[in-house]
Amino acid sequence: MILFGAKKMIISFIIIAVILWSSSFVGIRAALIEYSPIEIAVLRFVISSIALFLILLFQKINLPNKKDYFPFALLGLVLFINHIALNYGIRTITAGETTLIVSSSQLFQVLLAYLFLNETISIRFLFGLFFCFLGVAIIAFQNPIGFSFNLGVVFVLLAAITNAIYFILQKPLLNKFRPLEVISYSTWIATLMLLPFGKGVIDVVSIANIRATSAVIYIGIATVIANICWSKILSKIEASKAAVFLYTVPVMTIIIGFLWLRELPSLISCLGGAIILGGVVLSNSKTAGTEQAY
Repeated sequence: MILFGAKKMIISFIIIAVILWSSSFVGIRAALIEYSPIEIAVLRFVISSIALFLILLFQKINLPNKKDYFPFALLGLVLFINHIALNYGIRTITAGETTLIVSSSQLFQVLLAYLFLNETISIRFLFGLFFCFLGVAIIAFQNPIGFSFNLGVVFVLLAAITNAIYFILQKPLLNKFRPLEVISYSTWIATLMLLPFGKGVIDVVSIANIRATSAVIYIGIATVIANICWSKILSKIEASKAAVFLYTVPVMTIIIGFLWLRELPSLISCLGGAIILGGVVLSNSKTAGTEQAY
């Protein structure tokens, strides 16, 4: 009975995390109606920072020492670049297409681990990486009128790469700090980096559509809750098993994108996305499904 209850709790956390991550991508698209990519990043991180502060306020936390300052600063910088790139990229492609490309982050994690952590890669992984880039290329160059290139795909691909870098950089810190502490410290640093770009944000908030503003608030809170749920999941089951459920994020994003914004990726994008996901599955990475997936 206890085991059944534990499994039920894990399933609940997985469902919550997947839905919140998926809807956050759609929320960015909704917020872009009134806010610029920079303004969304600033507001989202301020809200997330406040939420994380309130959560940790009532917990005993492990404070970083001088040796930890640079690694956390680097994590904050990576988060800064990640969300700016994501917000700029998602302007020109749908939320569903975005998550299909971001799912390639798992492959980049393995590649970076091979380059910098001396981990091994297989021929299967190389084939998976090839299919990943093939799928991204299909999405980037699709155009019903003629041959053209969507620059937004490059920004989203950069977001996928920086997401992988974030995972690699946080690995040593997770030996000393809890996942929630790593997320909090890096989020606070990224917020400080973003604040200089936030001039005039309050003025935009005062005139923006309430739906767009609500979307930004939702993103800031939803991502925090999703990350906490994912940390709980990883404390109960192996990361490799948890990774399987991340494959449902693009599908859920497409569904939510249709329900929320009535947008659907094209058939060509779905083909490219299927090839990307196929490449990720083919690679069969044991390092995928990490502490910070989206």
